[in-house]
Amino acid sequence: MGEPARPRMSPLISGAAERLPRCCPTHPDWATLSQHLVDDFPDLALGDVVREVGRAKDAVDRVSLEPADAVAIGELIVRHQLLLLSGRAAEVARLDPERHVRAASTTSAGPTRVVDRSPTDSR
Repeated sequence: MGEPARPRMSPLISGAAERLPRCCPTHPDWATLSQHLVDDFPDLALGDVVREVGRAKDAVDRVSLEPADAVAIGELIVRHQLLLLSGRAAEVARLDPERHVRAASTTSAGPTRVVDRSPTDSR
């Protein structure tokens, strides 16, 4: 007799999956994953979990992965988002974009001037 069959793990996610807390080595489908996430994140509203699962599923559907890989990679995405949302993980690599006001810009109609209409402006 040989060794027991091990769940198939994509080489793309094996390193990341080892560092992320998980309940099972794999999930057969999105419904099972969703139920396990609801159980793993009881402090979050059901709607938050459903929203993040939907976003993760949309993300992996866009890149046309094999179904097993899609659920596995989707789990990494959704677990990370739920960890952030629940406060169990800190946001460290987020951009904080600022709106930059340009002194002048050019459009197809020609150059335009940006006018500051702050409360101290007497116009």
